[in-house]
Amino acid sequence: MLGSWRHYPHPSMPRRLLVVALSCIVTLMTFLPAQAQEATPPERTLTVTGHGSESVPYTDAIFNLGVQADGSTAAEAQAQLRTQLNPLVDRLKQLQVQKLRTTNVQLYPRYNNPVNREPAKVIGFTASSNLSFQVPIAQAGKILDSAVGSGANVVQNLSFSAPDAQLDAARSVALSRAVADAQAQADAVLKSLNLTARQVRSIQVGDTSRPPRPFALAKTLSADASTPIEGGTAQVEADVTLQISY
Repeated sequence: MLGSWRHYPHPSMPRRLLVVALSCIVTLMTFLPAQAQEATPPERTLTVTGHGSESVPYTDAIFNLGVQADGSTAAEAQAQLRTQLNPLVDRLKQLQVQKLRTTNVQLYPRYNNPVNREPAKVIGFTASSNLSFQVPIAQAGKILDSAVGSGANVVQNLSFSAPDAQLDAARSVALSRAVADAQAQADAVLKSLNLTARQVRSIQVGDTSRPPRPFALAKTLSADASTPIEGGTAQVEADVTLQISY
């Protein structure tokens, strides 16, 4: 009598099923994050530049003036310069001006205007020396008149300055106003498009400016000159650029 036949599963089949299941799980885990990443919209940014400024009153005037003298010879011109320059230096020291120093010394020949292609001839020499010093603006006009009365006959330049501490404080105010201006611009643009700002991605600070304040004076002054001097204010400006995501 033939016995009944039974089928037994191969012992390696459960292991194969487990390997296939694990492979499917790994594939699914790899696919889902990529699919989720594709579903996330790319970040968008808005770039705006804000401007700010602050005024600081000038407190000091900085003069660059001196003496120019002529002579028939170089030695004569130099001697004449010394005769006019020494009283000027003494007077400025008496007035206790600040940061007094010599900025330029020159000695050069003067020529005639030749005609008929004749060679130019030396007809004399000019010597000059310039001094730089700083005074409070309230005293600037009086000190200028005193300098002219003591021999100064040339003014090269006059500028104004303010204390560094005040300029630094004004720079901070200008930067704060520039940031507020940039944020206000971004809010206005995004609000008009029904969008919302998320966060600032980058900040770029432009150079702050401290523009000099020139003051025009005649190159050659007479002893009876009377010059009122007003310093005005320094305008400290700043630019800040923000990149904002939305």
